[in-house]
Amino acid sequence: MVEIYPRCSTQNFSGAFLELLESGWAEVFGILRGAGVGVISDLGGIEVTLLDDDEMARLHGEFLADARTTDVITFEHGELLIGVETAARQSLEYKTSVDREIALYGIHGMLHLAGFDDHDPVEERVMADRQEELFTEVFADLA
Repeated sequence: MVEIYPRCSTQNFSGAFLELLESGWAEVFGILRGAGVGVISDLGGIEVTLLDDDEMARLHGEFLADARTTDVITFEHGELLIGVETAARQSLEYKTSVDREIALYGIHGMLHLAGFDDHDPVEERVMADRQEELFTEVFADLA
């Protein structure tokens, strides 16, 4: 189960897009949970909150001692915080859509819950490859 809370003022999301995220992330959640690795295997669901830069920076500072905005913050109890303004900037940099970036951030957070890490280049590459595989499999319409 995936619950999404759009709590940002800089971006409005259509109901259709939020439904696409919910169903796609639920599918990714099921795939990763079924693998039985990481804390995700013990979770009944996840909550995703979509936030603006100011709130992401505040929470990043509060919980991770870094008061800069970021793309996604993952909590082991199954809560993901996603920075929509960061997604907008990254979409310009990578010449992709904001929707794709947001979908990727949710997958990225769930991969952390499944035991993936991105703190060294080898692990980062493995995580990025798995993230792209899941995105292609589940969110083909956003590619």
